[in-house]
This record gives sequence, structure tokens and C-alpha cells, in this order.
Amino acid sequence: MKTQEKRTRLLFLGILLLTLISARMINDAETLGPEIFNNPAQIAITPTCLDRGDVPDSEFHWLYFPQNAQELATREFYGYLSGQLILNGVVDASDCPLNGVWPTGYANACGLEKTEELVFLLQNIYDDEILQVGREIGVPPIMLKQLIRYESQFWPTRFGTYHWGLGHVTLVGASNAIQWNPELYNQLCTVVYNGPCPQSYNQSYLGFDNLLTGQLLDQLDASCPECEYTFDVEKAENSIYYLGQSLMSYCKQTSQIVYNVTGQHSSFAVDYPTIWKLTLLNWNAGPQCVFDALDASYTPSTDELSWAVIASNVSGSFCQVGLDYVNQITAQYYNFTPEDN
Repeated sequence: MKTQEKRTRLLFLGILLLTLISARMINDAETLGPEIFNNPAQIAITPTCLDRGDVPDSEFHWLYFPQNAQELATREFYGYLSGQLILNGVVDASDCPLNGVWPTGYANACGLEKTEELVFLLQNIYDDEILQVGREIGVPPIMLKQLIRYESQFWPTRFGTYHWGLGHVTLVGASNAIQWNPELYNQLCTVVYNGPCPQSYNQSYLGFDNLLTGQLLDQLDASCPECEYTFDVEKAENSIYYLGQSLMSYCKQTSQIVYNVTGQHSSFAVDYPTIWKLTLLNWNAGPQCVFDALDASYTPSTDELSWAVIASNVSGSFCQVGLDYVNQITAQYYNFTPEDN
């Protein structure tokens, strides 16, 4: 057996136990509607996720489409990113108190100062790829950058046992992404099987394909101990594409959930900002939280579901964490206005 295949099999087997015992696994397929599990390919094209024609002024700060990568540039201190640079030996902070890092793994004030310029570089190193993903796949670039900031602080390796890459994607998240994205499925097959997929897209994802899931997680993880920054910069940049495809997969699934609740194509039920906020809720807290909030918000007389109404119907501590996540990602950071377009 090839080394890569062994690696992906071990990856799958080691994490599958967590998947099986996870409290957030959706066991009742009928709750969300059989379409979600039986035929995800039916919504391979989801215009709602791409329809930027109706962006309210109040949402423009996170849905503005930058004209160039420089508009995404930031200069922030990031304690986790600085801590990783020190702990991995990229930056020497041995003359700092506690060697520059708190016991939590975050850099202290001295560590932040030591890593300042490199942190400013790394938080902007993916901006070209983020903008390209926005153009080619349709994921809002500012939202994507803010998600990376929140999830990983731009450190593109594995976090703990169960999170991979810049977006901290999990095994369940990777499998779900492939399930809802035939383009991603076929691309991964060319890597894993050196050619076409052995099964058609519809047939394969009745369950996990551990090799494809492992390959996606591997594409997201840029770990490289022998590299200059202890991660492979080129692979990290390329991982933005796979993260973008994964987010679009979740938007497609979310669009289907909207249809399952309302009986309407998602573009008639929610606007562009709302579909992406629901996607972020799905990404963080799972489809059941999305379904329940929509189900509590919708009535047959509803014209269009507003995010304010949906958010007010997010219930339960787990789903509330997901709502907080959405608010963090979409909070105003940039000052873009419609006049900037």
C-alpha cells in the first residue's frame, strides 16, 4: 500500500471514532429532508450563493468585493500566530519573559513585539488567493479572510487532533464539503485515484469516502517542519482554494435546507447576506441549527425571511455559539461602502 494511502486510512480510522460519538451528528435524515442525504448533486448550481445583486448598505462592510488584494491588507497583532512562530522556532524570543509565550500558547507582549513584522506579513500573504477564490468560486473575500482570522489567525497547520488548516476544518466538515460539491469530488479523485472516480458522484457519498476525505484534509494542512516557517507557504496558499470550495459546498447545502423548510428556491426565501450568514451558522454549528431556526421563523405567509427574525429563533447553547460565530465573522472591520464599488 502506498504511503499516502496508509496515511489517509490511518487519518480516517483515528478520527472516525470521534465522528461516531459526536453529539452534533445528524442522525434523523428526515428532519432535514431526504434530499440532503440522498441526492446532493441536484443543487450543484446554487445561484443564491452567487447573487450579489442585492447587498444592503448595512452589510457592505463584509460583502464588498475588493478590486485588488491590497484592499484586504491588515496590520493586527495576533497572539496565537505569534505564539506559534515562537514555539516552532521561527522567531527567537528567548530573551523575553517566559520565552515570549504564555502557558496558553499565546505570545506575551514581548513575544508580540519580537514577531511583529512576520505577523504583519503572514496575515496578508494569502490575500491574492482569497481574492481569486472570490472571483472563481464566489465566496465573499472579506468574509473568507475574517473567517481565517477567527479560526486560525492565519496559521495554516493542524490545530489539536481534529482541526486542519486555515479554516480549522474537521473530518465531518471535509466529508460534508465533498458530499455537496461534485467539482471538488472530481478534483480530489484525480489526486487519490490518478484519474476518474471509481464511482459516480451520486453513488459514492452515501457514506464516507475515507481516501477523498483524507486527501482534502491533507490539502488543507500545510505543515512542513523543515520549511522556513515550519509550514509550506505554497501549499498554504493553494489551500485557500480548497477552503473556498468547502465553504461553497456548505452554502449549497444551506440553500437546500432553506428549500426544505419553505418549499421555495432559496433565492425567493432569503437574500444574499442571509444565505451566507446561514452558511456560517451551518459551518460552525451544523445543519440542524440552521433547519430549526428557519423552521421556527417561517410561515406560509412569509414573503422573505430576514436575518433578524432567523437569528432571534436560534435556540440552545450549541446553536447560540454558532450565532456568536456568525456575528464575529460579519462584524464591521473594514469601512467599505457602496460608493467603493
